[in-house]
Amino acid sequence: MWIWNLFWWVGLVFSLFVMFNLATSLLYTVIHPVRRRIEKERISNYLVVVVTVGSQSVLPSLREVIEHLRKLNLKFVVVSSNPLPFEGVSVLIVPKSEDGTKYRAIRWFVKNYARDDTWYVFLDDDSYPLDDNFLREIPYWERRGRLIGNGLVVPRLGRSRIAYAVDWVRYFDGLTRYRSTHLLGLPIYGLHGELLIIRGDVLKRLWPSMPESVTEDFMLAMFAIRHGIKTFQVSTRVSIKSPNSLRDLFRQRRRWGHVVVDAIRTGNVVVIAFLATGILSSPLFAWAWPHTSVISIVAGAYYMTAYLYGSIKARVNPIATFLASLVDLTGLLSGTTRQMRFTVIDKT
Repeated sequence: MWIWNLFWWVGLVFSLFVMFNLATSLLYTVIHPVRRRIEKERISNYLVVVVTVGSQSVLPSLREVIEHLRKLNLKFVVVSSNPLPFEGVSVLIVPKSEDGTKYRAIRWFVKNYARDDTWYVFLDDDSYPLDDNFLREIPYWERRGRLIGNGLVVPRLGRSRIAYAVDWVRYFDGLTRYRSTHLLGLPIYGLHGELLIIRGDVLKRLWPSMPESVTEDFMLAMFAIRHGIKTFQVSTRVSIKSPNSLRDLFRQRRRWGHVVVDAIRTGNVVVIAFLATGILSSPLFAWAWPHTSVISIVAGAYYMTAYLYGSIKARVNPIATFLASLVDLTGLLSGTTRQMRFTVIDKT
């Protein structure tokens, strides 16, 4: 029956994706060992930029971010859509005519404040680095012509342990899928908006020329490839707050689903193939698993390990995590329609 043959090939292709990502991510650590990348002194020509809507719902997480940046003694500025009730914090208010999405807010900042010789480190209002090693690694990557970088995303508990457990798949993806693309400096799967490191001249060259998107980090990655800008992944882990509910998890993943639209717009067949085979290999199509390739066990084992690890960290039943992963998947699917409204989830 042709449909069983289809799922056999789908499972095979998706597992080959996973195997390739695992192999190349390991090679990345061999070619670029951490001990060789980190220098004694951190660079001084940098600025951390925290982008926020500045509404009441994000103030608790934003306050936490500011506290951690101060602990690390980092230079930072907050780009906000609204005035903020924090003393001693440099805040840039985005004009209403230039605001509306994260893409527009950063575009306004780039046009008015970005300098060619400065490294900019962008953070969301719920994310902060756990160390300052990224500033010590930049010279290593700059000498090798790598001018855009990311850290390793690590979730922290919000108000939902189930959402927190599911969110740990992002950590595994950072260790494998995203790291693999940085081996050649080609961010085919995109970039994270958390701890997005970019040199000023490249930022000024790429950001204003990009089309507007609610998945602006993915669009930046596509334009980096188009313009021959190589990327890297630093050893620094960046803490991100997990959604406070399964509803917020769905809304967040729904926005991420817009990546499919942007992949079509930019002709990224790799992402389209990865997401298509991944969804068809997911629990949403569990009824077809008996007809998939034996090699599909590799992909299954990978995601089972990720969700089991998340369940242990969150101290929840792995079955509950497995079922909640369906919210993740359906959110991605529902976001494949064109959307230009940036979703801000609850961060209290």
